[in-house]
Amino acid sequence: MELALTCIPAEHLRRCFERLLEDLKANRAGLPDLIQFLPNAPAEPRYRMIEVKGPGDRLQDNQRRWLTFFHRHGMPVAVCYVRWADNGEPGV
Repeated sequence: MELALTCIPAEHLRRCFERLLEDLKANRAGLPDLIQFLPNAPAEPRYRMIEVKGPGDRLQDNQRRWLTFFHRHGMPVAVCYVRWADNGEPGV
């Protein structure tokens, strides 16, 4: 929890909680799968939300809405597409 509060600006947390509370039923799904904390970033502690998509998987509408929300508010987010390497091992 300390790491999250160190790396995620309070304004970003506020915006996410406000969006959730606007319509909990509609907004509780679609949040990215992972949060990467970067406590030793050169300028200041940072973070990044990451949505992971496997082979044949695609972004759902609720995920697209969250991604749009993050982009609109300047919040760091990425989509990581995982694919099979030529040798049958997972690759990114």
